[in-house]
Amino acid sequence: MNEQTWVALQSHGVTPASELRLDFVYDAPSRSAADELVAFLHEQRDYEVSAKENSVAGSTQPTTLDLAKLNQWVEWMVAAGAAKGRCKFDGWGAQVS
Repeated sequence: MNEQTWVALQSHGVTPASELRLDFVYDAPSRSAADELVAFLHEQRDYEVSAKENSVAGSTQPTTLDLAKLNQWVEWMVAAGAAKGRCKFDGWGAQVS
């Protein structure tokens, strides 16, 4: 999906020099699992992130992207969720101005 989404972002004027904030969501098995992931993401990446009963949602700091960076980021996010709280990465999005 990243490749298709990157093409869509480019069609809206996003280039590798554009700064975007990526919004993301995880499904969490419990509130304690969600809290564990929130603490990790905030500590490791300084993301704006919050927990609810069975989910985690947040945003990255503004960053530049290309498809390779996007793929690496998604892989890291999937692995982080699995390792910290057994949370399932449920996707990401970006708002283009």
